[in-house]
Amino acid sequence: MAYIGTAPTAGQYRKLDSISSSFNGSTTTFTMQVGGQNVSAGTPAQLLISLGGVIQQPTTDYTVSTNSLTFVTAPASGLSFFAILMGDALSVGTPADGSVSTAKLATGLTVDLTSGSAAAPSLTFDANTGLYSPAEDTIGFVEGGVEAARIDSSGRLLVGTSSSRDVASAGPSIVQIEGSSFRHLSMVQNSNDDNGVTLAFGKSRGTSAGGTTIVQNNDDIARLRFAGANGSDVATVAAEIQCQIDGTPGVSNDMPGRLVFSTTLDGASSPTERMRISNGGRIDTFCTQSVALNVASSLAAGTSDIIYVGKHSGTGSPGTGTNAIIIYTNGNIQNLNNSYGSLSDQKLKENIVDAASQWNDLKDLQIRKYNFKAETGNQTHTQIGLIAQEVELVSPGLVTESPDRDAEGNDLGTVTKSVNYSVLYMKAVKALQEAMERIEQLEAEMTEVKAQLA
Repeated sequence: MAYIGTAPTAGQYRKLDSISSSFNGSTTTFTMQVGGQNVSAGTPAQLLISLGGVIQQPTTDYTVSTNSLTFVTAPASGLSFFAILMGDALSVGTPADGSVSTAKLATGLTVDLTSGSAAAPSLTFDANTGLYSPAEDTIGFVEGGVEAARIDSSGRLLVGTSSSRDVASAGPSIVQIEGSSFRHLSMVQNSNDDNGVTLAFGKSRGTSAGGTTIVQNNDDIARLRFAGANGSDVATVAAEIQCQIDGTPGVSNDMPGRLVFSTTLDGASSPTERMRISNGGRIDTFCTQSVALNVASSLAAGTSDIIYVGKHSGTGSPGTGTNAIIIYTNGNIQNLNNSYGSLSDQKLKENIVDAASQWNDLKDLQIRKYNFKAETGNQTHTQIGLIAQEVELVSPGLVTESPDRDAEGNDLGTVTKSVNYSVLYMKAVKALQEAMERIEQLEAEMTEVKAQLA
């Protein structure tokens, strides 16, 4: 075992060299030697001394200090001297606070502590703060008499809880934080440069620490999962964000990746992919609700502020390129070449017949001047167009109804009518053709009349 102080030499008794020749009745201090080599005694009791055949009392008749022996009364000349140095004594006195350095502790020193408890830790920094062992191969960290964290027998760090549980169907966590008050993690970078903090995730196909085996297409790099308690556990996932390999990686820092965003539909028990951003920046979405994309602007309706801009010939970063289409907050759409259309290939269509006359429909439509009500939030300048309810009386197929919804997408039970102007234009083309036929017929008749009158 380790000792504080000099380790005793068990069973070693040595006779000191005689110092009687130095006795002169005045000298009291002498050097202790064995075989001509200086030796030391830890305490006076370590020596058995006889002067003139009389055993001397330790401390009363003599004292020692390392290799010096000092008599209280100077030995007279001619007195005989005999002394035995017994095995090095062990001083069991209590060392002064802060007096024992690490150099005084033996290598491999083992301290055997009791398990302790949260109220009374076995290794303390103050009365109720320290370490204890709540179970075999487990270390508990105590603060103020309450366990704050532990490292369990599986090497898991548990903060605010004594057991690891499955969260978001990810299995037992290697690090788990729980609590009844708000918990968060934060990192702050303090440096006079442009560097910020980084939360990094990595993946290899290696099977041990330090592995660098290359990943493959569609491998998950990392997932961020969000789960809520369902009354029995917190394993059901509400949403997740995944980073996946999106192509074939190469050894020269070629690592194509995509982000996948998923949410769990009301009534479902697992998330469905809703959006992905590919390695080239393409965005694909999937929606099962009535509104797939809802873009809002806090700015008023007008042609100064924009809801959407589409560009071509970008130069490698968001926002670059030449404008190709712009949608303003008042609904105006501008495009680069004033061209728009619809799919019209014959291979996509059937039941192709000539349209009936549109003459009466167009003649009966009432073209109105109007302005939007101020409470609609739309511009209130005078416009020209149709009123959907009036159009319904002439050509109901031109009018569609859309349910009114609140900000959360809930149906309010009312509808808003709109006019399909793109179909109206086709009706106008048909009516124009009819007008052209009538004009051409009239022209032919007038030519005939003129010929008859000539």
